[in-house]
Amino acid sequence: MTDLAKRNLKILGNSSSAGGSFQNIGITGECRFTGDVDCVKFTLTGNTDIEGNLRAEEIKLTGECNIRGRIDALSVKGRGELRVDSRMKAERFGYEGHLEVKEDCEAGEFRLSGVFEIGGLLSGDRLDIGLFGYSRAADVGGGAIRIKRSKGFKLITMVHPSREARFECGTIEGDLVELEYASAAIVRGGSVIIGPGCEIETVEYRESLEIHRSAKVGRKVKV
Repeated sequence: MTDLAKRNLKILGNSSSAGGSFQNIGITGECRFTGDVDCVKFTLTGNTDIEGNLRAEEIKLTGECNIRGRIDALSVKGRGELRVDSRMKAERFGYEGHLEVKEDCEAGEFRLSGVFEIGGLLSGDRLDIGLFGYSRAADVGGGAIRIKRSKGFKLITMVHPSREARFECGTIEGDLVELEYASAAIVRGGSVIIGPGCEIETVEYRESLEIHRSAKVGRKVKV
């Protein structure tokens, strides 16, 4: 079936679908898919569960989305809660809220403001993360990696003073690495900036290294 022959799916309210191949999918409300979903554009305002894989050129989410399989997309953006039981791969990822991916997460450009948990490797050409709470990944790799507390975190602590925004990881490796409030066993990079609140066991760098006075670094190795 060609793309032009694929039908659109529009859902208002509560519904369910067996999944399948579509042109555009628009959901306002709640929907449960019992199989794989393949479309050009997937738009959600509300809640959805997909008991399979989601493949789309463009995914736009506002609300809660649970994927029992994997996500393959050119663009994923939105806000709310996104949970993926397998892996996620996207050219561009921009999100505000909570992200959970059980396996690897790969994006050309990855921008997140919120809280996340990646069970495998988080990788991308450019990773720009603003932390709102405790987050973790098994490992991180990429070109330019920037992990800091979000600018809005101070506002959150005014309401929840005990809230903590930290990132924990095994290994972080990139060309340019800039970290705040991060804990890792190993950080490797060309140019590395270890900011406030960091606890790093070993830093290996090729070009330059900056360490904030409040950071704790066990070993520093120029390679």
